[in-house]
Amino acid sequence: MKKIEVLFVLLFFATPAMAQSSAEPGGAQTGKTIEGFWQDTARRILFSRDAPPAYAYGTWNVLDQKQTYPAAKHIRRSGSGLELIDLLYDDENPIKVVSAKEDGIEFVRSTKSPACGMRHQCRLAGDELFCSLENICREGGRDVLDWRGEESYARRALCERDGKRQAQGIPVWCK
Repeated sequence: MKKIEVLFVLLFFATPAMAQSSAEPGGAQTGKTIEGFWQDTARRILFSRDAPPAYAYGTWNVLDQKQTYPAAKHIRRSGSGLELIDLLYDDENPIKVVSAKEDGIEFVRSTKSPACGMRHQCRLAGDELFCSLENICREGGRDVLDWRGEESYARRALCERDGKRQAQGIPVWCK
C-alpha cells in the first residue's frame, strides 16, 4: 500500500512541473523565450520627419489581425544563437542580428535605396513582444533619423508566407 501512496505523491508533484515545461511547436516555451512566431497587434509613431506639423504623435493604433501584410516575425535557434526571419520581407531587405538572448533581440533590416536601416530593439513584456524602432537613413554622408516608433506583437502558433512579393511586401497569414 505504501508504494501506491508514494506513486500518487510523486505524480502529484510531477504534474505541475511537466505542465510548466510544455513547449510550443518548434521547441519554444510560452512566455519563457522570444523563440516562435509573432504578429504585430498595435503600433504608434513617435517621430516622422515627413509628418505634417500638427500630427499627433504617440497614439497606439490597433491593427487588423486578418490583414494581408502583417509585420510577422519568426525567431528560432540557429547554431549557437537566435536568428530572425521577417516574413514580410525577402532577401532584398537583409537582416543582421546585433544581439539576442532568451528575452530579447536587437536587429537591423536594411534597404539599399534609399540607404536606410530600421533598428529593432525587442523584449518580452509579459505575453507580448515589445519593439522600439528607429529608421536611420544615410544622406549626404551622415546618418539622419527618418522615423521612430513602437510595435507590440502577440505570439502565434504559426505564420507563413502566402504568395510572392508585392509592392507592400510578401502576403503572410498567421494563426
